[in-house]
Amino acid sequence: MHRFRFLFFLPLFVACGEQDQSADLLFREGEQATHDMASHPIAEVKLAEFLARFPEDPRAEIALQALARVLLNQQKPKEAIARYETLIARFPQSRYCEQAQFMIGYIYDQLGDYKQARLAYQQVIDTYPNSGLVDDAKFSIANLGKTPEQWLRTKPINRE
Repeated sequence: MHRFRFLFFLPLFVACGEQDQSADLLFREGEQATHDMASHPIAEVKLAEFLARFPEDPRAEIALQALARVLLNQQKPKEAIARYETLIARFPQSRYCEQAQFMIGYIYDQLGDYKQARLAYQQVIDTYPNSGLVDDAKFSIANLGKTPEQWLRTKPINRE
């Protein structure tokens, strides 16, 4: 009788082990593919699958941050914003939230949507007042719509 009970539970143990291994494999392959821009399409697929199949995995916040970065590097700004917003909503205590909020502002700034950029940068200032990104957010708000050359211009030196 005991032998039959063991055989009944054996598939459950194997299935649990395979699920954990699949999560580990997907995460590892996705994360490794983020290190080389040529592999970003692979990273996108692996990390998205990891997040879809294992949304409660403790590494989900890392996967969201990495996937957003990969999407941005692949010229998919709206998708990147969505992943950053998901990260902030699902993991409000994550160490990646400050950066994610700043990147939302940065992406909107690059898209020329200065109203949304201003709101996102202001959110960094309001929500993370002790962040090292507050000064960057303030600088970005002050320079919305300007080219980098315009940012760097200083007042001419009075040589009289």
